[in-house]
Amino acid sequence: MSVLWDALTNVDNLTIALLLLSLGIALFYEMINGFHDTANAVAMIIYTHSMKARDSVIMSGVMNFLGVLMGGIGVAYAIVHLLPVDIMVATNKNASLAMVYALLISAVIWNLGTWYFALPVSSSHSLIGSIIGVSATFGVLNGFDISQSVNWKVVYGVLAGLAISPVIGFGVAFFMMRLARKYIDSPKLFKSPTQEEKRKHPNFWARMGIIATGAGVSFAHGSNDGQKGIGLIMIILIGILPNYYALNMNSHQYKITQTKDAANNLARFYADNNETLVQMVSEKRLTSALKTKNTIAECNVDQVGTSASLVAQKLDNLKSYEDLIAEDIWSVRTTILCSDNFFAQAEKIYLIGDKDKSDYIATQRKALVSPIEYAPTWVIMAVALAIGIGTMIGYKRIVETIGEKIGAKPINYMQGTISQLTTMITILLANFVHAPVSTTHILSSAVTGSMVAEPDGGIQRSTVKMIVLSWIFTLPVTAVLGSAIYMLLNFFMK
Repeated sequence: MSVLWDALTNVDNLTIALLLLSLGIALFYEMINGFHDTANAVAMIIYTHSMKARDSVIMSGVMNFLGVLMGGIGVAYAIVHLLPVDIMVATNKNASLAMVYALLISAVIWNLGTWYFALPVSSSHSLIGSIIGVSATFGVLNGFDISQSVNWKVVYGVLAGLAISPVIGFGVAFFMMRLARKYIDSPKLFKSPTQEEKRKHPNFWARMGIIATGAGVSFAHGSNDGQKGIGLIMIILIGILPNYYALNMNSHQYKITQTKDAANNLARFYADNNETLVQMVSEKRLTSALKTKNTIAECNVDQVGTSASLVAQKLDNLKSYEDLIAEDIWSVRTTILCSDNFFAQAEKIYLIGDKDKSDYIATQRKALVSPIEYAPTWVIMAVALAIGIGTMIGYKRIVETIGEKIGAKPINYMQGTISQLTTMITILLANFVHAPVSTTHILSSAVTGSMVAEPDGGIQRSTVKMIVLSWIFTLPVTAVLGSAIYMLLNFFMK
């Protein structure tokens, strides 16, 4: 908090007001995320009467809170790197504010609208659509090539995760449900709440399975979706207070030395393997990240080795990043980003032919990016509280959709347990590879898979069709909405 306090005492009142407004909207988005997405996590528990609604929502809120605290920040920076933060700050501070407001407002509008109509739509999908629309429009309005204003490699990776994860959810749930029918001989586990009207709760094992996997989904949701909120807030802080958050000002001198050594090692690697790397560049297997100019070097593949060496020189004998002048803070950040983008591509290529070199690059990259990929504790706590509080309100609308309107028959206890277990595992695996995925998409697909797997099962085509259409339209609608809001805000903030 000391860095934030220093920033607030050294900037003008207008900047403080804009910062607080931005943070307020971002945390409100996370609250909506809580009661929109986490409705999926408590849907089975409430629908099957495994716990009282109030108790299940409180449990889900606590598990979401813990998930955010323990989830790390890998997914957060997948979100940060979607936006051209470095370009927009260097271009125009008002443009960066307009971008942040536009993407937040468009995502909030879509999330509230789909929640109102009880559609289990992805908050992640809406956020990414907004980012793409805003980034592309920013590039067009500021004379950048669209390939520069949108980090398409990251976008493709994120979209691939969003597309593949529901398929995995459907397939795994289908397979597990078939195995359960074949090997579990307990009719009570395959009953639905509507078949047990006289029972207050499902039997012990069915109840424990649904509660445990529901808690797991809440934890997994917090660990993945909470990171998106962390990423949003870091975009805000870097965009509005770059001199205080472009680098981690709380880094210990030991960490700074590690980053300096990593920059030197990568520069040496570039020199030792120059012939191979130049060939990769000529074949366009390696490209540059950003196209901005800075005081260290222009960000392009021909100067990566020189740039890394100059970063090391800037950090030599440095005790704190606060000792750097504002210009150097930003140039160090930009050059680290560019160098890391280059070596990330080299790491993947070497993985096929020379794993030792690939592992070496991976180790050095981890130390190199430590000052730019971080999140203050207060940011993590604020997001955890917002998503936890959001979980405790507004969950009722989507419970019935998940429980009764996807399958041709009401969901049974085994289907509920398997759907939640599949969702939890899929999200945690996505965290491992730093992929932002949708709890909503995965759970809805898993429920569908478990329904199709039943011999006398099936789905309600109208509901599934509506869900799929809402998935398809989320990205383009939020992209257009974000673009329109950005153009409007940009006009008034010039």
